[in-house]
Amino acid sequence: MLRQLIAVFLSLITCAVPAQVYKWTDSQGVVHFSDTPHSGAETINNIQTQSYSTPAPTTSATMPAISNEGGKNKKVYSKIAILQPKDQATIRNNQGYVVVFTEVLPKLFPGNKLQIIFDGKAQGDPQESLMFQLNGIYRGTHTIAVQIVDENGDVIKTSPRVVIYMQRPRVGMVKHQAL
Repeated sequence: MLRQLIAVFLSLITCAVPAQVYKWTDSQGVVHFSDTPHSGAETINNIQTQSYSTPAPTTSATMPAISNEGGKNKKVYSKIAILQPKDQATIRNNQGYVVVFTEVLPKLFPGNKLQIIFDGKAQGDPQESLMFQLNGIYRGTHTIAVQIVDENGDVIKTSPRVVIYMQRPRVGMVKHQAL
């Protein structure tokens, strides 16, 4: 055990010993560095060790911004977006079923809810969940957006709209196997 400890200690000491570094340029103009001397090489004495300092933390986007308009505190959301389906996505589903995942930053404040807008019309009741399920969507092009609404039903913020293309199989599209 003592021998292993001494071996580790000696290997650590040898790593800390600075080595002499030589620099030279060959006939083709390529610069070389080495720890062994070469003809025409110059010795580099002042070697700077590479270091990295982490940047100062920035203010978090998840912190709510509060404005004081008309003497009334108003909370502001920095982001509302539809994560899935992606814009211009083609969805193939026999039942016309689509799951919509949203993102809200910062998290919903108490009393606020999300309302899904499908083809320009509100669908269902506002909810606190970030996931929506749409059923029975017909073939064609459709738009989806999500709104943050307060307890009075007033719209606080709306996501950018997402365009989707629903493709449902038609009658007679069965592939026949060759015999």
